[in-house]
Amino acid sequence: MKYFSEKLTSYIVKSGAVPEESYEIYQYGFQIGLEMLSCLLACFGIAVYLHMIPEFAVVTGIFMMLRSFVGGVHLNSFDACFMCSVTVQTLVLVVNRLYTQPLNLAWGIIVLSSVLIWNMAPVQSINRELDADEKKHCRKVAVKIIVGIYVFAGICTLTGMNAIVSLVAVTMAAVLISQYIGVVKYKIEKR
Repeated sequence: MKYFSEKLTSYIVKSGAVPEESYEIYQYGFQIGLEMLSCLLACFGIAVYLHMIPEFAVVTGIFMMLRSFVGGVHLNSFDACFMCSVTVQTLVLVVNRLYTQPLNLAWGIIVLSSVLIWNMAPVQSINRELDADEKKHCRKVAVKIIVGIYVFAGICTLTGMNAIVSLVAVTMAAVLISQYIGVVKYKIEKR
């Protein structure tokens, strides 16, 4: 991905769209964007294969929104991150298909996970430590996202989409596990 991001950045610098001094910023942004896109496409391909496109949209939406503001484990290489992300997303889809939670259990997982997720938010990374204002902002946005998830799960409950409510629960549990692993990794790396 670095190769492609460098080529893309060189092109836009040569075209005069951005100044030479901004090369590193754009190159990094393109690299991260390409890495995220490749992961998203791989997960989408698996969802197509599994005939779970709507479920993929639910998992990806909840996971990306929450992880952006509550944090979680960040791996040290793109390859490790790619494999982990694809594996987690696939496992969430498959586990929910094989073991759909009863509605009351799914709601219990959603409520418990959301409380624990919010209490831990935001989980920091050794590469991106947050100041007090950033932490406060992340927690405020996390509450809004969690409320949105409650509304979505509530609508799914009222319309009889119990498998989607279960999927929300499994996804939130995956985010919570990611946070716990992220906290442990951060403490180890800080030493």
